Amino acid sequence: MLQASEILNASILIVDDQEANVMLLEQMLRNAGYTRISSSMEPRAVCALHAEHCYDLILLDLQMPDMDGFEVMAALRAAEPDGYMPVLVITAQPGHKLRALQAGAKDFVSKPFDLVEVKTRIHNMLEVRLLYRKLDDYNKVLEQTVLERTAELRESEARFQRFTELSSDWYWEQDAEGQLTKHSGPVREMLGLGGDAPAAGGWNLAERAQLDANIAARRPFLDFVYSRVRTDGAIQYLQVSGEPMFDAGSRFIGYRGIGMDVSERMRPDQEQQRFRSAMDAIEQGVCLLDPTSLRVIDANDTACRMSGYSKQELCALDMSAFGLGDSARLLSTFKELVAGGPVHLQSAELRHKSGTALAAAIDWRAVQVAGKWVIVGVIQQRRPAA
Repeated sequence: MLQASEILNASILIVDDQEANVMLLEQMLRNAGYTRISSSMEPRAVCALHAEHCYDLILLDLQMPDMDGFEVMAALRAAEPDGYMPVLVITAQPGHKLRALQAGAKDFVSKPFDLVEVKTRIHNMLEVRLLYRKLDDYNKVLEQTVLERTAELRESEARFQRFTELSSDWYWEQDAEGQLTKHSGPVREMLGLGGDAPAAGGWNLAERAQLDANIAARRPFLDFVYSRVRTDGAIQYLQVSGEPMFDAGSRFIGYRGIGMDVSERMRPDQEQQRFRSAMDAIEQGVCLLDPTSLRVIDANDTACRMSGYSKQELCALDMSAFGLGDSARLLSTFKELVAGGPVHLQSAELRHKSGTALAAAIDWRAVQVAGKWVIVGVIQQRRPAA
């Protein structure tokens, strides 16, 4: 809605070759409260004046010498072929009214003036004109806002795509029928889509079946790892995360996710697992100790069976209570081993968790792991002399 002050502050141009008419209209408008009133008795100056001031309303007399109101409207229309022509014509000829409206005038008043009618038509026309301008301004702001939001959205999409590319090796989207709609990287091969059957690529079929089941059940999943044996015999590990997509009506529309090759990351874990399996398989007990705190860092299954303790219990146990002897002597021995001393052989009566004694021979040596010294004790049960 418009405020009354907005209408009264509108810019108005009076164009009439009769000074008396100009003065009458000016006085009427000022008495009504209008403040921005201009006038001209030169019809040829109207286009230039309107171009400079962009009037909200032009009161235009049709009957003028040299250049009549129809010619003025034609000139205004040529200057603003797609614009709004805010002209209210003044005429004493009833036959000119329709022609004026067809020429682009928005309304008309008749001579002699009915002041109440003139003020009402001026007010109504200004109200429409100002509302039209407000709508035009709003549309421009809206258009600019849409452009800015579209630019922000595109920038956000570009950032997301770049982030996806940086954080993963491949990205994919599927529709509700399972067909790829967007993807980057070797998605068809890694997901077995597009005719690439899992069995053909040396895939772990159980892992692939679990992955396919997650997608088929429309379940989200995070950091799922599956593998395959490549033609060179090496194991390739892939990690994938995915989630279903739904529209505003909660209708399933597809799946999307990211994946990466994690073989390099998995290799140390696999090597550690192989080392652990080999360590647990040997018949001797093996304990890894910190040379300073004398605490067990790790132990194999055989050491746990020989002592009766779990690995966690061994790690919390005081080695002097285990029967390894005086702590000061152990610290001295381990210090010599770290300094490059020879392998140290020790005979000991180890205390089983049950309280029984175990005659054992222990082979101590120092090894450096990742820049830190670790004491390795290989424990073998001593058989009683025949």
